[in-house]
Amino acid sequence: MTLISLVGVGKDFGLRTLFHDLHLHLQERDRLGLIGPNGAGKSTLLRLLAGLEPPGEGERRCSGRLKVVMVAQEPDLDPERSVLEQVFEDSGEKMALLRRFTEVSQDVANAPGNQALLGELSDLQERMDQANAWSLEQQCREVLERLGIRDVHRRVGDLSGGFRKRLALAAALVAEPDVLLLDEPTNHLDALCIEWLQGQLERFPGALVLITHDRYVLDRVARRIVEVDRGVARSYPGNYATYLQTKAEEEAIEAASAAKFKGALRRELEWLRRGPQARSTKQKARIQRIEAMQEAPKRQSKGQLSLVAAHRRLGKKAISAEHLSVWADPSADRGGGAAGARTPLLRDFSYDFSPEDRVGIIGPNGSGKSTLLDLIAGRRQAQEGRLELGSTVRLAYFDQQAEGLASGRGLERKLIDYVQEEASRIELGGVAISASQLLERFLFPPAQQHSPIGRLSGGERRRLYLCRLLISAPNVLLLDEPTNDLDVHTLTVLEDFLEDFRGCVVVVSHDRYFLDRTVDRLFCFEAGELRRYEGNYSAYLERAAAGPAAGTAPSSPPPKASAETAAKAAAPAPASRRRSFKQSRELEELERSLPQWEAQRAELEEELAGGAGGDYSRLESLTHDLAALLERIEHGEERWLELSELSA
Repeated sequence: MTLISLVGVGKDFGLRTLFHDLHLHLQERDRLGLIGPNGAGKSTLLRLLAGLEPPGEGERRCSGRLKVVMVAQEPDLDPERSVLEQVFEDSGEKMALLRRFTEVSQDVANAPGNQALLGELSDLQERMDQANAWSLEQQCREVLERLGIRDVHRRVGDLSGGFRKRLALAAALVAEPDVLLLDEPTNHLDALCIEWLQGQLERFPGALVLITHDRYVLDRVARRIVEVDRGVARSYPGNYATYLQTKAEEEAIEAASAAKFKGALRRELEWLRRGPQARSTKQKARIQRIEAMQEAPKRQSKGQLSLVAAHRRLGKKAISAEHLSVWADPSADRGGGAAGARTPLLRDFSYDFSPEDRVGIIGPNGSGKSTLLDLIAGRRQAQEGRLELGSTVRLAYFDQQAEGLASGRGLERKLIDYVQEEASRIELGGVAISASQLLERFLFPPAQQHSPIGRLSGGERRRLYLCRLLISAPNVLLLDEPTNDLDVHTLTVLEDFLEDFRGCVVVVSHDRYFLDRTVDRLFCFEAGELRRYEGNYSAYLERAAAGPAAGTAPSSPPPKASAETAAKAAAPAPASRRRSFKQSRELEELERSLPQWEAQRAELEEELAGGAGGDYSRLESLTHDLAALLERIEHGEERWLELSELSA
């Protein structure tokens, strides 16, 4: 049975067409996953399904009795209600029955002999049994508790944006709608909450349409993938893994077809240039066929996101933390619990981040993950301990607020102006490119670069923020929930970029897939202390299942040491080595040579990409030259690191 149908629907915003002549049918117990680039129209499509936005063309068909609930990225809630009242508000028939039962019970207590009231009370009891409405309040409390909201009497207006999203999600689950529409439901949820929500969605009895960047949730929950891209919505049966396989096969066929079409057109044009007399009917028909091939509609080309950053060398010392401790400010609590006493967020944390570290920070919401990044970035000071950055560190902090891109005057700035505030030009591999060219690599075409930031979708703003950070050539990246609002394709490119990034990366994330791909070590917040786990997130889960102590390592030295260790600690540290005159000259020469070698590398790679004019001997020579140059650069950088650590 079809629940909602979009028939011939089109939607555009001025010059930008999101989709045209779209047909989408939602069946009972459907599990749809909506994917596509940021700004492609996924959230708009969800609002069209919900009936919250009218189509520009076509129509939406839906039964009038259908109960549809949508949880938007920024839900609209009544700030004056309590948490429990807000959840009850969406409970529909159950809440109405419970309220009426309470009223009639009171009336019966006042008039125990009234047969009409007794009959209504009996009828209400039967209806509440059928609707399972007796445990409504307990059910609401349990769902809120699992989503981390403990104070059910707190005013909605006092909650942070993340907890308001959790509240809307709780209300939607309790409401038990026929159709549930979710826009990025895993944003602001920790890993345990996401696991719980995934189970709830798998058991949900109605139809579900889901937009999410969490590829594990998408793979487990979705049974059909709808890809929205370049004005077209295409449906693929199966989960996310099946979609990837089908998509790869499709793209291979499309590439072969495009190559075949271009070959045929080239041959026809060569025939035409030879100057046929075109007098015969056959020749005229061939000319008409060539014209038809040239005028054939071409689908808008798909831009390829290119995450690039200029390289800045990082010495042997990146970040050193010694006995850091910090406490929470009770007045700053905007979560789901009551304002409490001063509690420790971080206690006695010591660790030396190496230049090639890939570290993930995990833990419940409010445990102190973002606080740790704020300490490293210098935005907050620790109450105890010391934190020091290496002299060669150039740090970039990709925070959740995206500095000035969320609201206010920042939204009035043009994209190009925002990036040029950091730098107007950037050097990549010895080639200088402009801010406009860099924006193009981040899929912001020239026509869009002079538009205000306020017109961008949430994911596009995050991509713009990332562009501005990378133009500063960082060698230490702090990423706080980088997967929020980014589309799946951008996340894949970001993961590939981090794999090749030459520097230190510290990631706070609840995205299990992202952590599996990007980190080699985890620190988990446990009651104000950071416990270290080697490996990625899946390895952490395996060790956690094996036992609380398996695979962990203390984040700071043990409180008591052996006499031998104490003696070694008390011994004076060896004096730092000084750089000789010859070594200083060598360092200066390397600092001059390395940029030149990088420029030569870029030239060789460009010539190789061009095919060297089809000269195979030249191609072979270029390949050998590039291999030798890469080896020279690698040895030069290693020597530069050694010399830069010596005292001048």
